[in-house]
Amino acid sequence: MLLSLTGASGVGKSTILAALARADLDAPVVCVEFDSIGVPEDADTSWRHGAIQHWVRFAVDAQEEGKHVVLCGQVPPGELLAAPSADLLDGIAVCVLTASADMQRSRLLGRGEQEDGLIHHLRFGAWFAAHAADPRHQPEVIRVPSAVAMAWERWEDWEAGDARWPVALIDTDALTPAQVADRVETWARAALAGGAPAVTLR
Repeated sequence: MLLSLTGASGVGKSTILAALARADLDAPVVCVEFDSIGVPEDADTSWRHGAIQHWVRFAVDAQEEGKHVVLCGQVPPGELLAAPSADLLDGIAVCVLTASADMQRSRLLGRGEQEDGLIHHLRFGAWFAAHAADPRHQPEVIRVPSAVAMAWERWEDWEAGDARWPVALIDTDALTPAQVADRVETWARAALAGGAPAVTLR
């Protein structure tokens, strides 16, 4: 199974991955950081499609060894489900961390981002949260020309509230990192036990 811990920059993903990697989830789990493969300076949406396919294949290989994968990074649920090899996975579950624009801005500035460079992050954060809640929200943001044969048809007709959309949301604004980590761990345990939103595309 592939568990995706995701969200826009500044919502707290990286902080949580370290805690999750230390947790005992009662199952063999490999935790990986999306950007660990290296991100080129000219990385764009099309590049991300290829990177997502890389990690999906990684999860398929881990699955054959009896292991689950937790992938942490900016991976829109619609892109993950459309990755060519996603239908080889036994299951996919997604946890999207969200934050208000004010909180996202504060966190990004706190880690050294420049004010004049925040608008892209904030716009993507707003889109990401809306996409997580409704797969029909502005799909053109991710449905761009790509060298990867993305299978958008898998979910393009799904609407908000569709039980097949495997997304859980956690608003991090009022939570400490420890509290977010606890909630993510609870979600991961539930997903692995079949008690959280998940989908099999076979």
